Amino acid sequence: MNPARAFTWLVIAVHACLLVWSFPDYFADNDLGYHISLARQYGEHGSYFWDKLNYGPSGRPNLQGPLLHYGVGFLGHALGGEGDDYVHAFTVFALLQWAAAVFTAVYFARKYGGDLAGLFAGALLSGGIYSAGSFFVGVPSGWIFILSAWAVFFLLEGKLRLSALATAAAVYVHLGGITTAPFGILLAALITRRWRALVKVGAITALLASPYIFHFLRSLDYWVGRRGHVAGSVNLLLYALAVPAVVWLLRRPRENAMLLCWAAAPLAWFFQDRLRFFLQSSVAGAAAAGVFVAWLLERYAGPRARAGLSVTLVLLATAFPLSIPSLPVEILWASGRGFPRELDWKEAKILAGILRDEGLDNRLLWSYYPSLGCAVAVYTPVWQEGGHWNEVRPQVNPAAKMSAGEKVYLLPMPPGDDILVQYRIYGLIRIHGGTAQTSVVTLTQPGRLDLAAPLAAEVLRREALWLADHAVNNTMPPLGTVLDPAGLEGWRAGMWRQRVRAGRMSLAVLAYAHALEPLDPERARGARNAARDFGTLANFLGDETAMDYISEERFQRFRENLRTVAQHAPVLRRQTLPSPELSDAVERLFREYF
Repeated sequence: MNPARAFTWLVIAVHACLLVWSFPDYFADNDLGYHISLARQYGEHGSYFWDKLNYGPSGRPNLQGPLLHYGVGFLGHALGGEGDDYVHAFTVFALLQWAAAVFTAVYFARKYGGDLAGLFAGALLSGGIYSAGSFFVGVPSGWIFILSAWAVFFLLEGKLRLSALATAAAVYVHLGGITTAPFGILLAALITRRWRALVKVGAITALLASPYIFHFLRSLDYWVGRRGHVAGSVNLLLYALAVPAVVWLLRRPRENAMLLCWAAAPLAWFFQDRLRFFLQSSVAGAAAAGVFVAWLLERYAGPRARAGLSVTLVLLATAFPLSIPSLPVEILWASGRGFPRELDWKEAKILAGILRDEGLDNRLLWSYYPSLGCAVAVYTPVWQEGGHWNEVRPQVNPAAKMSAGEKVYLLPMPPGDDILVQYRIYGLIRIHGGTAQTSVVTLTQPGRLDLAAPLAAEVLRREALWLADHAVNNTMPPLGTVLDPAGLEGWRAGMWRQRVRAGRMSLAVLAYAHALEPLDPERARGARNAARDFGTLANFLGDETAMDYISEERFQRFRENLRTVAQHAPVLRRQTLPSPELSDAVERLFREYF
C-alpha cells in the first residue's frame, strides 16, 4: 500500500473510532427529536403521512421524505421498540451517513486525481466540525449531497438504472431532493449532450418518485417554505481550496463534468438555505479541492517538497482547518463530556415519564423550545402546539383559540425555582415535576386578574433589568473553556441562569394571559403569543443549540430594549391591561432580537 493510501485510512480510522466510541451517548443535533419521533411512528404504524405530533391539535401533512425514517423506524422496532432503541437506530444511520460521505469524497477524488487527492479529500472533509458534523449528525438532507454524486456518475458511465435509483432515493430521503439530484443529472446531460440517457433516467425517476411528489403537490396549502433560525459556520480551509478548484475545473467542463455537476446539483439550496448549502456541499468541495491540490503538487513540487507539503496540509486540515476542528468535539463526546449538547435524551425521557404518569400526555403540549417537545415524543406520543420544521404548517394556528388552561407546559426552570413556587403558592399553577433545567407545569382555573397583573409587572420589571445588566450573548465559548470540565460547567451554569430569567417572564405572561381570557380573549391571545416568544428567548439565551445565532450588535440592542420593557412593566400594578407603551416595548424587543 502506498503512503498516501495508508495515511488516508489512518486519518479516517481515527475519526471513525472516536465516533463509534461515542455511540452510547451520541451527538444529538436539535433536529433529531423531530426526525426520530417521526421514525418511531413509522416503526409502530408502518406509515405516517399525517403528522399528529406537531402543530396540534389538527396536525399537518408529513412532507418529510420517508426513506430514512422508514429505515430508522424498522431498525428501532427490531431493537426493542422503546425510545432509546429508536435513538440508537438513528445513530447507526448517522454513522453510516458519515462513512458514506467520506467514502464518496475519497472515491471520486482518487478516481479523478489519484491517491494523494483522496488523502486530501478525506482529511479536509473529516477534519473540520462544520464539514464532518454536517454528516455525522445524520440529518436526512446530508444523504442528498451524497446520492447526487452517484446519480451524476452513473449517468455519465451509462448505468442509467442505477442513476435513476440514486436520483429517486435522493427525492425520497428529503423534500429538497426533488430539485437537487435531478438538477445534477440535467446539467450532466447538457454538458455531455446525453439527451437519450436524460430522458430514460428522468422517466424512471418520475415513475419511482411519483407517489411522494403527488403527496407533496396535494398538500401545497400547508407549504410556506419559510425557514426558522439558522446559525453556524463553514470549514474555511476546505472552501479556501474548493473555490479555486472549481474555477480550475471549469477550464475543461466536459472532462470535469462529474465533479462540476456534483458541486452544482444542490444550487437551489443556496437560495433556500444558504448555510446548509455550504455545510453539506463540503463533500463535493473536499473532492474537488483534493484533485486540485494534488494536481498542483504533482505539477510544481518535487518529491520531497510534495511529501512535506502533503503532510503539512493533512495536519492543518486535522488540527487547524481555519475553523473549529472535529477532533476536540469527537474526543469530548467519546469521553462522555459531550459539547455542545443540543438535546439531552435523558432529560427528554424523564419529562416523557412525568407526562405519562401524571396523565398529561393527552393534553396539548406547549414547550418553550419545540425541539424539546419533539424529543419527548421519542419516548411517549404527545401532540404539541407549533413544532419543528416550520416550512410546513396550517395557514391558521390550530391552537390559537385554545385556552391557556387546556395545555401542559415545559418551562425552562427547575421545579424548585423561587418564582415558580411563588406562582404555585398563589394557586395559579400546578408543578408536576421536572429536571434540573425544565419543569412540567399546568395552569389552574383562571386566577384573579388583579393578582396576575401586578405579579407579571414585578416579574417582568425585575427579570428584564437583571438580563439587561448581566446577560451575555450565547456564543461558542473558547476552546480552553470547552476542554476544561470545571470551566465548561461554570459556563453552562451562567447560561442556564439567564435562561431561567427569561423563563420566569414567560411564566408570568402565561398566567396573566390565562386570567385575562374571560375579560378580553383577543388581548389574551396576544399575551399567549408573547409568552411563547419569551420561551424562545429563553432558548436563545441559554441552550447550546442556539449558540452564535445573534450578532453582538443585535444583542446590545436587545439589552437596551429590555430596559424599556422594565421601565413600562409597572403599569400593570395600577391597571389590569397593558399600556400602549408596554405593548410596543415588548413587540420591539422580539422584533429586533429575532
